[in-house]
Amino acid sequence: MTSYLLALLVSAPLLASALAKGWDLVWGERPRGILSAPVDHTLTVVQALACLALVLSGAPAALYAISGLYAVMGLAVLWLRARRGRADCGCWGRSRSGRLGFPLGFVNLALAVFAGGVAYTAAAPPDLAARVLVFGAMAVVLFHAMVIMPVYRPVLRAYRQRADRYRPWFQGFPDLKPADSEA
Repeated sequence: MTSYLLALLVSAPLLASALAKGWDLVWGERPRGILSAPVDHTLTVVQALACLALVLSGAPAALYAISGLYAVMGLAVLWLRARRGRADCGCWGRSRSGRLGFPLGFVNLALAVFAGGVAYTAAAPPDLAARVLVFGAMAVVLFHAMVIMPVYRPVLRAYRQRADRYRPWFQGFPDLKPADSEA
């Protein structure tokens, strides 16, 4: 089970990217990065299929595919960074910005090595129900972090600005203040 949890950990950035960019795709948003729309949509589908293959099979071959995907993305980021400079990568969809840079390329290459290492040392995967349960929990958390929170932050800021005008009025009611304990 430990190797499977490590495998999910290494696939979490792919899943987060696929969820965020898939959400934009569902709502018809244009991709944010420098890739053309068909290439970006294809990359999103490949990322989602790689994560799905890991969940359904649990085999080291799926991790080797994820390792290869990370390696290709890392090399592509390094090549694009050298050719075009610090452009917006669009890695996380429209909800979060990211820049093409050498650190991003090296992180992708490090994740490729890590995924390959986990695949090389992988033990027998847990049964399908456990894989789906853990993957589903991770998907819900990542969806919340990648889609819900970026949308919720401006709403919370506007709510706090509107509520601040009532703060002096609210503080004028001593019955609503917490009681001091005199024990």
